[in-house]
Amino acid sequence: MNRNIIIVVLSVVLLSCLYFCVYRWITEDTTIAMKAEHPELEWLRYEYELTDQQYSVIRAKHKAHDVVCRELCRDFVKAQKRLDAAIAKNPGLTPEVKEALAAWTAQRERCREATIAHMYDVSSVMDDEDAVRYRERIFRHLIVPGRMPHVGKNGEFHEDLI
Repeated sequence: MNRNIIIVVLSVVLLSCLYFCVYRWITEDTTIAMKAEHPELEWLRYEYELTDQQYSVIRAKHKAHDVVCRELCRDFVKAQKRLDAAIAKNPGLTPEVKEALAAWTAQRERCREATIAHMYDVSSVMDDEDAVRYRERIFRHLIVPGRMPHVGKNGEFHEDLI
């Protein structure tokens, strides 16, 4: 009986150690990326095998775009709140609702245009093949669905995301 208990305990210890080692091996890249100075950009370094020079240029471009993006997002949230208020206040499609909708649509387009400009700006640093892959990925995930990445369902601005 004691022998069976020892075998079970040793098996559990061995499997636990094996699990821990495999887990560390699988998550090593993610752990390194999250400890980096700019973890939100580390995926670019790995996905597109960027040189240090390419990465630093892209980081500078991202930092410059961040200022523009924050301002556009704040304006978008204001337009969203104005549209929400107009819809709640008016019983139909009044000139006030049309005006708020037009302002919201125009701001959304400014955000999309800025995102596309940034996408091209970042891809200009990459090799041609990687640039095409990057533009396809960004366009497919951010621009085509009309998603505003930093604005929540209720129109709130997620400052912590950018």
